[in-house]
Amino acid sequence: MARDLDGRSGGMRRRIADLDRSLLLHCRTSQVTQAAEVADRNGGGLVVTADRGNLRGCLGRARHLREVDHYRRPVLLDAARYAGDGRLPAAAPFDPRWIDCQRDLGLPVLTDSGYLDRDDTAGLAGILERAARLGDAIALLPMHPGWLADRIARQTLVRYVAAVGVPVAVVVEESANPFTPASTVRGLLQLLGCGVPVLVLRADLPVLGVLCSGATAVAIGTEPALRRFDPRRPAGSRPPTGVPRPSAVVRQCLSYAPLPEIEATMRRYPDNGMWHCDCPTCAGRGLDWLLDRPDDERSRTAFRHSVDVLLDLRAELTGPSVQLGEWSWRARCAAAASRRREVGWDLLPMLDHWQQAVGPPSTSRPPAPTRRAGGSSRFSRATTPRSAA
Repeated sequence: MARDLDGRSGGMRRRIADLDRSLLLHCRTSQVTQAAEVADRNGGGLVVTADRGNLRGCLGRARHLREVDHYRRPVLLDAARYAGDGRLPAAAPFDPRWIDCQRDLGLPVLTDSGYLDRDDTAGLAGILERAARLGDAIALLPMHPGWLADRIARQTLVRYVAAVGVPVAVVVEESANPFTPASTVRGLLQLLGCGVPVLVLRADLPVLGVLCSGATAVAIGTEPALRRFDPRRPAGSRPPTGVPRPSAVVRQCLSYAPLPEIEATMRRYPDNGMWHCDCPTCAGRGLDWLLDRPDDERSRTAFRHSVDVLLDLRAELTGPSVQLGEWSWRARCAAAASRRREVGWDLLPMLDHWQQAVGPPSTSRPPAPTRRAGGSSRFSRATTPRSAA
């Protein structure tokens, strides 16, 4: 058994190394074909979420992706048992078939964890310990924001993660009072220093700040519902209806915007330089060319443009020095806030939160190339806290 675990651990180290500094697209099973096409470049990859809990369909599409499409970028599979009205708790056991199928496909093993509620220390310890016993797994931690925002809870989280020593993939539920996104950002940065690889999944564009701060990988959703993790709806409430409006990344604003909003704002501010785009899809044209595409092409072209911009930003922000990457990200957040004010768009509080969390440059000398411990591809088991055993 020990030899088996050693072999699994070695395989995991290789797969973590393959993920290093990746920007993944978090997509649904039904979106895999389009997402794989645009994310098939250096630094790209996929996180595939099962549609409506259809785990068999998700696994089948992943097998086709590997064996038929020969897609060789990193791929993670998200069972999403933590989401929706029927979410499972953190104490729910992992499905061994889900674990084994990921191994059979040669993929990094992402646990099918349930939801980690506020103050559920036993649930945290259980997920981490069960992942450690697998020998080759990334422990998925879909968590209440209080685990990062509250000082005492954050200390517990970091202590347990560091002690058990397995890689973790964090999915953070939407913040609600008294937990603000600003304190969540600070918590994420502290978690990156705990000595194990850290991934952040199901997130929006500002998660690039985590990537340039040393995270092993981050995943940005292909649609609004996959760019956030919503709290459970109150009993009796109806699920949201309607189809999400097509949107595109406006690079200089560091955010997505619906195409109709881009079109209306361009009419009011036609000379604003932020409409120009040099991504491979736009090739130096203005964003109005996206709006002029035929109806059946507009969404696909905007999607390709958005992924191009995201991967270009990823390449620019993940240099050899974490500190330089953080300072670059801070400057971009300040510039993006200014750009939004120029055209009358609502301010994004997250842009301010990142500026507060990173802080301004404190020296004129370039820092030495360094990485946060959480970005390392090396990890090892350590002694589990007594209360986690």
